[in-house]
Amino acid sequence: MLQYTHGSDVTGASMSDFLTLYEYVRAHKPREILEFGTGVSSVVLAHALLENAAEGGPLGRITSMEEDLYWHGQAADNLSDKHKQIIDLVHSPKVDGFYKLFRGVRYTEIPDRPYDFIFSDGPERHSPLNNDKLFDLDLILIVLRSNRPVYAIVDNHYLTFYILQKVFGLNNARYSVSHRLMFVGPVSADQARHLRKENFVPDLRLFCATELKLRMALDEESPPPRD
Repeated sequence: MLQYTHGSDVTGASMSDFLTLYEYVRAHKPREILEFGTGVSSVVLAHALLENAAEGGPLGRITSMEEDLYWHGQAADNLSDKHKQIIDLVHSPKVDGFYKLFRGVRYTEIPDRPYDFIFSDGPERHSPLNNDKLFDLDLILIVLRSNRPVYAIVDNHYLTFYILQKVFGLNNARYSVSHRLMFVGPVSADQARHLRKENFVPDLRLFCATELKLRMALDEESPPPRD
């Protein structure tokens, strides 16, 4: 990890996030890891896979997606030879995409592999079309096309958290206050909920109450009409 950080400008996630990723991979021993956003986390995930293999388990693989060509190049330059053996670095620009009524950003093309664990920390969430701040869509799309249950850890982004809970439900998309991460899974395609208005009633009630209070405040502050 130190070798990678010395040659890279990327700050990456927090040390507590790295520890969480390491412990998860050591405990659950995934075979196919998909990472959204290449960086120090790639090295942490690879190190955990190599330790699993050293204990007699099968050697896993990481598919690491990155939309920024500069960061992609830095990763290729700074990864050690042993890590390059199990990390497939994939450069893929981001585009806008949709799931139901939700608009997000996604990678243009992710290799079709039997992923069982995803770490989501990318792509950068602003639309390449108009710079709107969106959410990371790819996790949902991967689950929909997967024929096996998928687990995921999602880095700290509240709009993405909100939508994942609407799609998969609170029990399957659990936010940890102490970790400031979301833990998803196991989820499969049939657990992506049909989005009905009932899913949004609490949010609509909050919005309506807020809107009403604003209108009342404006009415009270308005000057009396002139004769």
